[in-house]
Amino acid sequence: MLREVDQAIEISVRDTGIGIPQDKQKLIFEAFQQADGTTSRKYGGTGLGLSISREIARLLGGELQVRSVPGEGSVFTLYVPLQSFGGSLAIPATIVDETVAETPLAISYAPPDDRDELDGQRFVLIVEDDPTFASVLLELAHEQGLKGVISSAGSGTVAMVRKMRPSAVTLDLGLSDIDGFVLLDLLRHDPDTCDIPVHVISGAEQAEHALTIGAAGVIEKPADRERIAGLFRSIAEAERPAPKKAKVPARRVTKKAKRETIPEIAGSRILIIDDDIRNIYSLTSVLEVHGVEVLHAERGAEGISILLSEGNIDAALVDIMMPEMDGYETMQRIRKTPSIANVPLVAVTAKAMKGDRQKCLDAGASDYIAKPVDIDLLLALMRVWIGRARSAAGGTAAVRSKRMNEAA
Repeated sequence: MLREVDQAIEISVRDTGIGIPQDKQKLIFEAFQQADGTTSRKYGGTGLGLSISREIARLLGGELQVRSVPGEGSVFTLYVPLQSFGGSLAIPATIVDETVAETPLAISYAPPDDRDELDGQRFVLIVEDDPTFASVLLELAHEQGLKGVISSAGSGTVAMVRKMRPSAVTLDLGLSDIDGFVLLDLLRHDPDTCDIPVHVISGAEQAEHALTIGAAGVIEKPADRERIAGLFRSIAEAERPAPKKAKVPARRVTKKAKRETIPEIAGSRILIIDDDIRNIYSLTSVLEVHGVEVLHAERGAEGISILLSEGNIDAALVDIMMPEMDGYETMQRIRKTPSIANVPLVAVTAKAMKGDRQKCLDAGASDYIAKPVDIDLLLALMRVWIGRARSAAGGTAAVRSKRMNEAA
């Protein structure tokens, strides 16, 4: 690129760090890549800096090079032609955004629905990731005089309900991108959606637990056709939800309202395992407002030690990208330790690519949240998982007490 220019500026930056092996020197310029790409690497960073720097250099008509010897350090050199500073910047017509190009698209399929033909008519929002069953539900809704809109994923459902104001929502708890109980909790606690009934139609375990979170009703799969038809009939005959007035949402009215404690998590103890003190501080600030006692650890091993010594932690937020012992290994070790194996673990990570949620679940996470952390989602996760754990503990204690009484 620089062979066609007469003069160029050369700017070099030298370090005396660990150096970069020859076979890794091209890799480090790719988006989200580092010489050490493991989640337990010693050094932090996202792997975007050099990729962005290279693209800026190219836009200026220059290039970025590296020379490095492992164990001795590296020299990064920026070459920029002088004419780049003399006139307008000419940007090539075809620039490939490699960050976007290399990111796999999360493609979901939803059957055709009535979203373009609502015309003010009553309709139900069907949140179901099985396209065949979603089509069956849509057909049954039509038989009862309802229109239907299908959402094949949980993400974006709250926004859809806020915007479209359906007469009711049917919800499958076994969604692939978000825990259905958490989505239900979000819908019930959002002031713009809490008045819209949510009916659970799902084969998920503990579906009846949805009633305690606020579901209007539960139909377990395999579902009886007549029972579902009866549900849609009742929705068609029910009073239409009042349209929301255009005013400041309730959550923004006063600071005092924001600072009210949440009964489901007030008094709980939550452990944050994260090597970045800024993340610990920001999460602690949010949780303590709601009456939560927060403990923290900056390493996975330290977090496990706290869980073992404290013994009454209600939940743990575990960062994935940590040095020495990453979040995956930390969660795996917790699950293999009987005395702390049942603690709800929520993985917190900047890795929000397709498949990352399942990878966290496979490592032992109860659930997953991506950075930057959505506060409403974080609180919903804590409400659901702490509530589940306490409910399970209460049930176990009741069974134990009953057996003791029978033995006596």
